[in-house]
Amino acid sequence: MLDVRTDDLLRDWSPGRQLDELAVEQPHLRLWVEGAGRDEQRERDRLARSRLTTTKTLRSTRRMHTHSPRSSTPIGTGSQRETDVPSISKIETGKRLPTPDDVNAWAAATNTDAGELLDLLDRARLEYASFRERFVDVAGADQLQDAIGAAETAATHIAHYDPMIIPGILQTADYARELLNLPSGPSQSGATDEEISRMIASRLRRQAILYEPGRDITLLIGEAALRTRVASPATMRTQLDHIARLSETLTTATIGIVPFTVEARIATLNGWGITDKLVTVETDAGNVEIADPEHVNRYWHHTRLLLDVAATGTRAATICRGIKAET
Repeated sequence: MLDVRTDDLLRDWSPGRQLDELAVEQPHLRLWVEGAGRDEQRERDRLARSRLTTTKTLRSTRRMHTHSPRSSTPIGTGSQRETDVPSISKIETGKRLPTPDDVNAWAAATNTDAGELLDLLDRARLEYASFRERFVDVAGADQLQDAIGAAETAATHIAHYDPMIIPGILQTADYARELLNLPSGPSQSGATDEEISRMIASRLRRQAILYEPGRDITLLIGEAALRTRVASPATMRTQLDHIARLSETLTTATIGIVPFTVEARIATLNGWGITDKLVTVETDAGNVEIADPEHVNRYWHHTRLLLDVAATGTRAATICRGIKAET
């Protein structure tokens, strides 16, 4: 079912997006998008520019300060102690965002308007945030899931690959609850039980698109995800049953299992999700979202390579039931 033409996906993209290339080279950048289309693309570009503009502006003000004959004040932190060279380098190269105290001290030392720098910092911080910062900004963890669902609903081509965890769009309620309550989950970032329950409800609502015609949906799961016991044995068995049943019955989506026994076509440490022209790579620190056309096309190519060796339909169901018998 995976049939994505690059020309169709990239028809309205302008060439020469050097800022996006820089963003991809720095994996700590994250561009959060709540929808699809040209307006959302402009917003992604604006956010990428804001982070790069922040670091460029700070670098420029320091250099002007350094070369000014009237300059005698060192750049310091909020406590006015001199910032060490490695810290300055990390801030100016975008490896670390400055804190508001850093910016205020920077502005004081360089006779620069702190308000302008703080405004740039506020916009840049939207590009990279912890889980808690993300769901607070969209009024709740469930609202974040709804935003993801809205992007999927607006998409024509959707793909997910996860080597270690069942993709959210295939999770049962019990599997999702036990997963989200692990030390690596949102509960450790401040989410309450009520927020996690709303997250699960929103995640289940997202699954409705699996039964709707008109989309090209491919869901790939590494065998390790089926065997990694992030939930109780009973919950894992129910989850495996769920995937087996969908593998055999769904006609509006393709579910593929990438077995241990097949030759690996690619090597990757993280899974990904694709909605048309946007790739989302999940990490422990947050999500990296990639809109550069060359890299998006590369992820679609990787998805095809995995689909070529994946077990689908009855074969996928057989693998799930075999693992269930061992669980």
